[in-house]
Amino acid sequence: NFEDALLVGSILITFLRNADRVKVACLAQLVNVIAPIMTRDKGGAWAQTIYWPLMHASCYGRGTALRPIVKSPVYDCKDYEQVPYIDATATLDNEGDITIFAINRSLDEDIQLDCDLRAFGELTLAEHIELHSDDVKAINTESDPNRVSPCKGRGGKLDNSFLQISLRALSWNVIRLTKTK
Repeated sequence: NFEDALLVGSILITFLRNADRVKVACLAQLVNVIAPIMTRDKGGAWAQTIYWPLMHASCYGRGTALRPIVKSPVYDCKDYEQVPYIDATATLDNEGDITIFAINRSLDEDIQLDCDLRAFGELTLAEHIELHSDDVKAINTESDPNRVSPCKGRGGKLDNSFLQISLRALSWNVIRLTKTK
């Protein structure tokens, strides 16, 4: 379900944030009931909700893992106090392009992400990919394979190396910035 996609996204952010210590991570779900791609015998194939964060990290989580300082509103839950609503990390590839991976855990509030990118020179906001569902229990099925699938995010504003971008409530976000040539 979509809740699992947010959990997988959070785990991927943790792996990237700790790339100096985590050298290899395995996808145990490949042989479990929540595989990223489902099939039916003599039927179709479709991507589960968890496929998308895995695919995004595989495609864009390359290069040097950056350790951003994330300031976020917080909440308390049953097991923890002061849990940040925003979880994020970033990567810098060999061409100088930056990819930010971010989750907004808020159930009902969009939160603005502000990024100071002055250390990276001239950048252009190339793409904002968003994975969101109003229903955290939403699943993709053979008959409805795109119920939860990535779409173009609302984008943001990049001005003098300062990025402002709105992260929708309960969303996985991939923000791609390219080095200005």
